[in-house]
Amino acid sequence: MTQEMTPYTPKPMSRRDLRKCYSRFSISVILMVALAQLMGAGLYYGAARFFPQYYRDAFWGPILALAINDVSVYLPGLVLFPLVLRRMPKGNPIPVDRLSLWEFVQAAVFSFGVGYGCSLLTSLSIYGLEHLTGQSTSNVVDSFSASLPIWLTAVAFVLVAPVMEELIFRRILLRRLLGLGDVSAVVLSALAFALFHANLYQTAYAFVLGLVFGAIVLLTGSIRDTILLHMFINGFSVVMQLNLPDEALVAASVFIYLSIGIAIAMFLAVRLGYHMEPGPLPFSAREKRRACRRSVWFWVMLVLGLAYSAATIFL
Repeated sequence: MTQEMTPYTPKPMSRRDLRKCYSRFSISVILMVALAQLMGAGLYYGAARFFPQYYRDAFWGPILALAINDVSVYLPGLVLFPLVLRRMPKGNPIPVDRLSLWEFVQAAVFSFGVGYGCSLLTSLSIYGLEHLTGQSTSNVVDSFSASLPIWLTAVAFVLVAPVMEELIFRRILLRRLLGLGDVSAVVLSALAFALFHANLYQTAYAFVLGLVFGAIVLLTGSIRDTILLHMFINGFSVVMQLNLPDEALVAASVFIYLSIGIAIAMFLAVRLGYHMEPGPLPFSAREKRRACRRSVWFWVMLVLGLAYSAATIFL
């Protein structure tokens, strides 16, 4: 991104300090996922123990379950990222320049295509894993969605999730990481977004969309466009859960595969024209990669996060 605002001058930093930045990020992600699971278990137990009349009610039960889920998964990120990453080096400010209508349409098709392309590859990979292990898997997100009335599913995945996830990962976290440079900020925020889902069915899908949405935020300086794109993609998934006629399902399938093809063509056409700023720190991209690789906490986060995401599909 070409910055047009006053750049930030960082304090002197050693290579050890740089490695600590990646460790601090990794610890924040580990704490976020762990706290979300603990809060969810505690709140579900408390609801069943102290409010059984609402917990088992056909109408209020799903609403209570959604409220517990949203509080437990989003509150840790809202609190931990600003708290744990408060000493991260600041990044240069991003000028606001929202997408035009045509740019937004292009971004929507590209995001949809790469997202569903990754989802398709993930499904094929997990199918192969099931064949090798002889065990069946389950998508916990789909199971949770199926337990809700369709109107509540729409509220959860089309309204609440896009706003909260873009706020946490593309507003709070991405901006906290900009001091490490655009590449580190986009990749690390996307990785946190992927591990946040704690579900192997969505890990690659969320990581790639995190990269795309992060790049869009760097281009526009705003999360409003990514919220709308997130709503569009999630909304399509919710619509596909309806009892659609065969003609509509065929049309939806054609749209998915056409979008995947267009996304691949768009990526090949523009990938060399996208420029990422190195950030204000006096370190090369190679030094940053080395600092990240030498962070023990980074590998702990990656191994534990992927292991937990894989374990959840076999529960």
